[in-house]
Amino acid sequence: RGLRCIARAVAPGKYPVLLQGPTSAGKTSVIEYLAAVTGHRFVRVNNHAHTDVQEYVGGYVSDERGRLVFAEGPLVQAMRQGHWL
Repeated sequence: RGLRCIARAVAPGKYPVLLQGPTSAGKTSVIEYLAAVTGHRFVRVNNHAHTDVQEYVGGYVSDERGRLVFAEGPLVQAMRQGHWL
C-alpha cells in the first residue's frame, strides 16, 4: 500500500516529494526502486548529525590554477539534470 501511494505521488512529476521517517524504515530503498523501474537516475546523499547546506548545494573550491570556483553539490546537479535525490 505504501509503495503504491508513493508511486502515485511521484508519477505526475509535477511536484517534489519528501519522505520522512525513522532511520532504517526503507525510504531510500523505496525511492531507489521506483527510480529504477521508471527509468530515472537516483542520486543518494547520506545525512548525518552535522550535515550542512554546503553538502547539498556546493561551495567554493580551488581549481587547478588556484582560483576559487563554485563547485555544485549533488542537490543542484540532480535538479539541473532531472535526477531523483
